[in-house]
Amino acid sequence: MPQRKSRFSSMVKAKLSPEVAALAGEVVELRRHIHQHPEVAFQEHETAKFIEKYLKQLKIPTKRLVGTGVVGLIDSGKPGPTIMLRADMDALPVTEENTHSYASKNPGKMHACGHDSHVAMLLCAAKVLKQTGLPGGKVKLCFQPGEEGADGGGAMVKAGVLNNPKVDFAFAMHVWLPMEAGKMAALNGPCMAAVDEFTIDVIGVGGHAAYPHKSADPVVAAAAIVGNLHTVVSRDVNPLLPAVLTVASVNAGTAFNIIPPKATMKGTVRTFHRDVRNLVERRIKSVSRNTARALGCKVEIDFRRMLGATVNNRAKAEFVRGIAKQIVGARNVVDAEPSMGGEDFSRYAERVPSVFAYVGAKNPAKGIVYPHHHPKFDIDEDVLPSGVELHVRVAMEYLSRGKR
Repeated sequence: MPQRKSRFSSMVKAKLSPEVAALAGEVVELRRHIHQHPEVAFQEHETAKFIEKYLKQLKIPTKRLVGTGVVGLIDSGKPGPTIMLRADMDALPVTEENTHSYASKNPGKMHACGHDSHVAMLLCAAKVLKQTGLPGGKVKLCFQPGEEGADGGGAMVKAGVLNNPKVDFAFAMHVWLPMEAGKMAALNGPCMAAVDEFTIDVIGVGGHAAYPHKSADPVVAAAAIVGNLHTVVSRDVNPLLPAVLTVASVNAGTAFNIIPPKATMKGTVRTFHRDVRNLVERRIKSVSRNTARALGCKVEIDFRRMLGATVNNRAKAEFVRGIAKQIVGARNVVDAEPSMGGEDFSRYAERVPSVFAYVGAKNPAKGIVYPHHHPKFDIDEDVLPSGVELHVRVAMEYLSRGKR
């Protein structure tokens, strides 16, 4: 594959092995190719073929799971544990507003979160690991579809990605725009929130707006429910424990002079702790029912638990931080804030010791400041080799120590 010089000057200071440094141009080229050809959740057909072709050239055997998921295996042929390195591969239904040469060629689709970078870094890490050889054990390469709201992680787990061979440790990283390029983080404990969704139908009695006393107005009840739900976090949840409750959609009515029979509310809850998650669900249901009843209405509630919190194994997180310090220096391994966003890497972390790390990718000097999911999202490509290095060193040091 022809290599193209990065459009950025190198300012990220990282200690790279010669093998990774030699791939600095290739990882950028891979990222740009994938960025140009985004595919959304469970439609990553060309992306999967591209990954398979690359791994085939390295003589790494692959198999498909859940349609577009690609799993490769590097086997040392020696005893030892198995580490799984995961990269998500789906794009978003976003129209890109960037004008650089490698902008999306698929209208209405864009790698606006960084998954193109994750695939590129893992492909180059696979090349280094295959060519240098493993000290023992196995490396499973998990290229996962459908992370963006489609629970591809859950689908991969159900399809057996953590088995045959059994995974002892799962590791992933995310290029992270809240954090400056050249910095890395691996938090102790929770790093991404549990994600729940709810729909509340407020059922009243419709009628003419001129005669409200002959109706039970679900719009009034819905407004009261929204206000009362906002007291759940402020008055029911321990203020030292994080929680977010957002009603993001309220729909009712068709005309200015008709009281509708129903109003529908939709929202989300984000938490880190199981007890808080359970409490908020209970209070949403009780507050909604009692508020509606007080105003002559009733409610039908659909509360859906989508993803659990992504919780890093503390010992493994310390292990990863130690390696990150070798790459970017101790002062650049920072204590990042946990995110209230969700991540289906939690599906792996619920079953095996796991670490989800952050690789800073923000660079205001280069105009790289737009957040994840923004139509002008971009990353400082100079961080890509350091991400490759992190994958490689985590795998090699874990396997060399024979940790389980």
